[in-house]
Amino acid sequence: MNPLSLLSRPLTELLALPLTEQFPGLRAGSARFDGPGGTLMHVAVRDAITAYLSSEHVANDHGAFPASQYSTRVAEWAADRFRALIGADAGEVVFGANMTTLTSTFLQGLAEHVGPGDELVVTELDHEANVAPWRALAAARGATVRVARMAQDGTLPVEAVTEQLSARTRWVAVTAASNALGATPDLPAISAAAHAVGARVYVDGVQIVAHRPVEVAAWGCDAFVTSPYKWYGPHCGALWLSDGVAGEVRVPGQVPSAGDEPGERLSLGTTNFEAVLGTGVAAEVLLGWDRKECAEREAGLTALLVEGLAADARVTLLGPAGGAERAGVVTFQVAGHSAEAVADHLARSGVSVWHGTFYASSAMRAVSPGEPDAVRAGISHYTTRDDVAQLVDAVAGLIVFV
Repeated sequence: MNPLSLLSRPLTELLALPLTEQFPGLRAGSARFDGPGGTLMHVAVRDAITAYLSSEHVANDHGAFPASQYSTRVAEWAADRFRALIGADAGEVVFGANMTTLTSTFLQGLAEHVGPGDELVVTELDHEANVAPWRALAAARGATVRVARMAQDGTLPVEAVTEQLSARTRWVAVTAASNALGATPDLPAISAAAHAVGARVYVDGVQIVAHRPVEVAAWGCDAFVTSPYKWYGPHCGALWLSDGVAGEVRVPGQVPSAGDEPGERLSLGTTNFEAVLGTGVAAEVLLGWDRKECAEREAGLTALLVEGLAADARVTLLGPAGGAERAGVVTFQVAGHSAEAVADHLARSGVSVWHGTFYASSAMRAVSPGEPDAVRAGISHYTTRDDVAQLVDAVAGLIVFV
């Protein structure tokens, strides 16, 4: 059983289409830089979900009849493709609503393994969804939270994390790529340091998957969570757990049953099978691309955008300095104009961006203490040089409209 058979055309043919056909949401004259908050869905994902919902296969899983068995296999297939995408040879996969929900559920299941005297490390760079739940867990269990601080350039040095580690550290929660600034910490080094003191590493991979090849085994992750709608898939969440971690967690109140799977111990309610199917297809889409070539192309467009904005004396770029690696996110402010006003002007110019602090207020205050609100533009697979020029030109013309 291969759910790709639901597609009306082979996936290889769909991946060879022009970008405007691979992403039906694109419109002429509209430059979409809103990817950090959610990308457009790939045509293969859309078509697979539509075909599944229009078929005889729709049913809950674990039944004896064919439709139910199909749903069971869809979930197994999607988990396998997700593991392939993130470089995991083994481990359990849990699907849920999104990264935030899965993280909170995971920590419920982890609670009994955290107690007084234990320490949890979070970072200033992270999205609040990878900070607040850890603080709540610590408060409930009498543990201590230690915070790794960012450098002034908007990055997270390895030593900022290592200096917070001790023999009492149980978990380190860290992002693979900042949703607000695009900074990419050195995960292999952070993981190695954490493991050296007996701690485990929980990685927020929401922003990294669309932009870089992921290798959870090589990076030393013990858990990796992401949201497929940030990488051309459906609104869904996917959490990978190493075998050692998967066997330890269970949502409080669930009654153990013979033969239950570790992934099911964190599943709350009926699976959204169409979203799970779409997640597997989105993983296949990314696996079908030359990820290295895509990353190089995005890096070039990111550099072009940074260069174009930097040429405007009114623009202040936040985050990693020009030339530094960043995962497709360019964040900036324009002197004399609020972030909201800039975003509104860009919207009227056909350019979609986000403004505010992006649920990463600590990171934004670290790089811009006086005014943390900024404008965020994201580079996606469907971004073009013309899109970059449209954004830069719109910023240059800002004074005419404000």
